[in-house]
Amino acid sequence: MLKPQDIPILLKTHLWQDRQWRYSDLAESLGMSASEVHSSLKRSTIAKLYNPLTHQPLTPHLLELLIHGLKYIYPATPGTLVRGMPTAHGISPLKEQIVSSQEPLVWAFPTGTEIGLALTPLYPSVPLAASLDPQLYELLGLVDALRVGRIREQQLAAIALQERLGATL
Repeated sequence: MLKPQDIPILLKTHLWQDRQWRYSDLAESLGMSASEVHSSLKRSTIAKLYNPLTHQPLTPHLLELLIHGLKYIYPATPGTLVRGMPTAHGISPLKEQIVSSQEPLVWAFPTGTEIGLALTPLYPSVPLAASLDPQLYELLGLVDALRVGRIREQQLAAIALQERLGATL
């Protein structure tokens, strides 16, 4: 059975597909332990989301899960106002495409620059990992738009993810 941390791990392996890495490298970049990363990739292999021979996610399968299943298995509900890092429709490219009168959605983060409605990230270390990797930040923000966004936001996020992951359904 998949766990929420499997998504950031798979996205990071996609970003590192041209790089040699070890579990400890991946773990450090995501604020997790090497054993968590190892277990995650085993689960992802069983779920046919990761190829252990190439050390790459099976991108069409991952994209299908993100677009069609994530909002059902890891739903998100905005909480109270907190200081944090923008996510979902508060990050590029969505913030340029969507005009919203709503409070921005943010991951609570002590050095965050915005006040907004708290959105629980897929895993507690996501804000830290995203702050260290702009590409991962963008992917995770798009994933949050799929989890919590309205139909238009979800459609735009799905298109953006297809472009960034280099896959289509």
